[in-house]
Amino acid sequence: MKKLEITATIKDENGEIIVTNASERMIPYIEEIDKLGFRAAFHDLENAVLDSRKEVCNRTVSEYLEITSKKKPKMKAISEKS
Repeated sequence: MKKLEITATIKDENGEIIVTNASERMIPYIEEIDKLGFRAAFHDLENAVLDSRKEVCNRTVSEYLEITSKKKPKMKAISEKS
């Protein structure tokens, strides 16, 4: 087995990281493909990719929204002072 890692990162306009998350899944390698057969191994690979991507994207967006919702009242107070 090999390890698949998918990372999602949200950066600001200066390139600074606001949120980053990673998800890892084990995926079949040559030995497993030979043992399971191509279709079964491809199914395992496809599920690992889709599940990992969904997990990391959902977590990243959720954290980003949480961070931005905390900053919104501060930004509103600053604009009211102007």
